[in-house]
Amino acid sequence: LGGNTSRFLKYGEAAFAMKDSLIKNAKKRIYIASYSFHDDITGSETADMLIARKREGVEVKVVLDHKVIYTSGTKAVKRMTDAGVEVLRYIDKKRTGDYWHMKMLMVDDKYAIVGGMNYSDLYSHKDPDGPKWRDTDVLYTGPAVAETRRIFAGIWNAEVEKKKLAFGLIGEATPGADQAGGNARIAVLFQDPPYSSPSILLDIVKAIYGATRRINIENPYYVAVPAITQALIEARARGVEVNILTNSKKSIDAEAKPMADIIIKGLLPLVPAGVNVYLKKGETLHSKFMTVDGIYCTIGSYNFHPRSERYDTEMNVSILDPVAIDGLNAEFEKDLAAADRIRTVDDLEYE
Repeated sequence: LGGNTSRFLKYGEAAFAMKDSLIKNAKKRIYIASYSFHDDITGSETADMLIARKREGVEVKVVLDHKVIYTSGTKAVKRMTDAGVEVLRYIDKKRTGDYWHMKMLMVDDKYAIVGGMNYSDLYSHKDPDGPKWRDTDVLYTGPAVAETRRIFAGIWNAEVEKKKLAFGLIGEATPGADQAGGNARIAVLFQDPPYSSPSILLDIVKAIYGATRRINIENPYYVAVPAITQALIEARARGVEVNILTNSKKSIDAEAKPMADIIIKGLLPLVPAGVNVYLKKGETLHSKFMTVDGIYCTIGSYNFHPRSERYDTEMNVSILDPVAIDGLNAEFEKDLAAADRIRTVDDLEYE
């Protein structure tokens, strides 16, 4: 879809400053989808803002993973539901091991934010003494917001009869129509295995095969998916520069620690093929984006590992916007400069 604007929110402070502003200034509706909503500064402040907007007549709808609520945000979620905020606790009883993993905020049918950040101090950095994960979101306006609304409406409406929820007609809403058209072309991709086609994976693989100059990948959990690994090796054979930044054994978060060796193992065939591999130092990396040739980017909740492909519900947006992507690539270069470069297989320390 053409006629959009895109702006990458490259750090937690910038992302949550924008989210807080959009929520506080919402006039009609706020729709949120998130993997987790925490009982910390960020979760509490966001809950307060959503409750305040609800009391002032703004429609507020939130979709969260049913299982994760009990491990992170029971107090914040209870306060919201007690105040009348409509919270959909997403669960598919046929897929008890799967997660609702998408992260999206939409306000007044005009603005949408998609990326990797949950409602937690880990991402917002609102706790000055707490961990500060490295993550990235994107804000967009224009016709792509209407597509985002259509997807959210389909999710919500599917639960209406089952859980006695309300949504209302989508009608002929044209989100962003009152804003100046932008130059960004955006595709909104929703993937819900096993019920939907692997749209995000296909998008990623096609972009890799279309690359002619450079591929930059920043992803926290690179657990090799064969189709992606093969595409990257073939890209190197064509002379395409390929750069990957992922977590090291030291930077990866405690919950994901068991997969650290699996990440390293997945990188083993890439190093001899000439792929430039970098491992994060310091705080955990959580960004999930890929850019190609300085003109294309895909960003969202999708991890480069089989869970995102086979089990978890994900949302990405793919963007053609050279100006915005140039800025994102500049931040990627800064991230590489602060990481460890892997020059040989022996540097990977696979055990």
